[in-house]
Amino acid sequence: MISSFRPRFSILGVVALLAALVPEADAQERTEQRRDTTERTLAPVVVRGIRIPAVIGGAGAVVATVDSLRLPAAPLLEEALRAMPFILVHRNSRGEMEVSVRGSDSRQTAILVDGVPLTLGWDHRSDVSLVPITGATRISLVRGLSSLLHGPNVLGGVVEVSLADAAAGATAPSSLILSSTVDQLGGHAFQAAGGGAVGNGFTARGGVGYRERSGLARAGGVIEPGPDRDLRTNSDAHEVDAFGALGWHGRNGARLGLSATTYKADRGVPPELHVDDPRYWRYPDASRTLVALSGRTATGTTPFGTGAVEASVGANFGRTRIDSYRTVAYDDIIGREAGDERVLTARVAADHSLGARATLRAAAVGAVVNYDETLDDDPVNLYEQRLWSLASEASWSPAASTQISGGLALDAADTPESGDKPPTGRMSAWGGRVGVTHITSARGVRLHAALSRRSRFPALRELYSGALGKFDPNPDLKPEQLTAAEAGATTVLGAVELQAVAFHHQLKDAVVKVATEGKKKRRVNRDELRSTGTELLATWHHRSGVELMGDLLLQRVRVIDPTIDASDRPENMPQIRGGAQLGVPLAWSVRGLASAHYLGDQYCVNPNKGPDLHLGANMQGNVALERDWSLGRAARAVLSTLRTRLSVDNFTDQAAYDQCGLPQPGRTVRLTVMVH
Repeated sequence: MISSFRPRFSILGVVALLAALVPEADAQERTEQRRDTTERTLAPVVVRGIRIPAVIGGAGAVVATVDSLRLPAAPLLEEALRAMPFILVHRNSRGEMEVSVRGSDSRQTAILVDGVPLTLGWDHRSDVSLVPITGATRISLVRGLSSLLHGPNVLGGVVEVSLADAAAGATAPSSLILSSTVDQLGGHAFQAAGGGAVGNGFTARGGVGYRERSGLARAGGVIEPGPDRDLRTNSDAHEVDAFGALGWHGRNGARLGLSATTYKADRGVPPELHVDDPRYWRYPDASRTLVALSGRTATGTTPFGTGAVEASVGANFGRTRIDSYRTVAYDDIIGREAGDERVLTARVAADHSLGARATLRAAAVGAVVNYDETLDDDPVNLYEQRLWSLASEASWSPAASTQISGGLALDAADTPESGDKPPTGRMSAWGGRVGVTHITSARGVRLHAALSRRSRFPALRELYSGALGKFDPNPDLKPEQLTAAEAGATTVLGAVELQAVAFHHQLKDAVVKVATEGKKKRRVNRDELRSTGTELLATWHHRSGVELMGDLLLQRVRVIDPTIDASDRPENMPQIRGGAQLGVPLAWSVRGLASAHYLGDQYCVNPNKGPDLHLGANMQGNVALERDWSLGRAARAVLSTLRTRLSVDNFTDQAAYDQCGLPQPGRTVRLTVMVH
């Protein structure tokens, strides 16, 4: 098996080193005030907990601080999203981690880092198993469309990762966090991050992360083609990352922010176990650098009221190298693919008061995607896609307890460079949304509803890529059009937080994968994809320290196309997804943690055995013990608390599948040490 240089460390050595000096964040969960973030405060609602049910622009949302998710050292976005409710995460045959919200494809969920979209690019989606969140402070998951101002190709579902975290302001205290994780298979990770105020309104943060594994644990009952009985075949990985952020806060809301994050990884791709001819791939190089610069003027007075202007630019540079092998021995390369991606985005937005109770906001967003593709020794194919969006929204509060918002958008895209294939012409579509939030006088129940329409333009990869012979390209794909509606209620009853949301999505001209002759797949537009469901979330926190959270997603997703005889079941869309998490204080200041996650029946396309392959329901359980230790007065200037956590993921060693032929990791024991 081919692998790049990887330094090896003794597990005992890492533990001993960290026991001498390491850390974590404070043990107390933060109390936060949430509001509908369309700029006007409806009423103060104080909530406590690690996942806060919220409402943003009339759309249901969940907000979590990264340090509350109890992740391993140097965490990846995949690990954080798996710990959050209502979002499905699964590995595809390319080794990438995809996400799905409310029956959507991964390309319909936008992922933003400090406002810069990771999901605009060659493939219009982001592999969350590679995105580091070493420097992230907060993650927000909006399951619907909360705003038209994010830009093009944001239909329903937005994951926002805060790195610069402008809310910290110039009063952020100095901090240093060190952490390390080791597992029973020799995998290990390390993270160092810190920052604080540097004077004159400036704050600075920075850090590095490192993670390495020899492979993913093989679950009981999983039969692999490789020789190792403990590891999934070709599932090793190695990655390093770094981040830096500089912020400035002035008077009346003026601010500037600059953040940068970069990573470099090499890894294997576990082969699918359900097909006769799986991919035998490795990524010897997968790297990305993201830079975001943003600013906002102070709120000023105009002849018509008050307003401000904000602007941001982002640069997203990625490189991917793929080696394709003939057999599972991974010793005979039969194909190579190289891709260099450059994405530049720019956004200008302004807001202005409309009297005492209303605000008008407008934004212009543009993006240019350039991709250079090299297949084997063929000449380089050059691709370019341009996307832009113009949008305006208004919000109005007829009363202190009610807010109404809505707006319109015009989106467009074209592909002036399309390699050796014919370019597509200009595509355009309009979008619109309306949302309402109302807090009742009885128990402060927050009611919300939203209706939206938005389109997504096909990615360059969907239109033109053959995926090293696995797909037939289809340059005739049309834009998808999503009409989405939701209604729900959120409330706080003492120590209990509750949220219930019902939704209905209607996606026309949905892009789906179908099997073709020659054991290939092809992306086509199907008439319609409908998803209807309910989301339930409850959290309970007792003053004794007991915490309980439960979430349940019930959905029915169907592909509708009366013109062809094909299955109406989309791939990898379970009808039920649920979870429960419990935290309890035990003896000797130890805290016990337990969680269970259930995934219902689902289906997938199998080129060898027909269109529908059934995947049965499965449940996984995780347990952990953690304890905080005081480091004493000598270290209190920066490092004050040592936290140790021993966790067992998938403790029953369940062979659980979230996609056909690709089981999740088996039982994994981890020791995490953190000092803060």
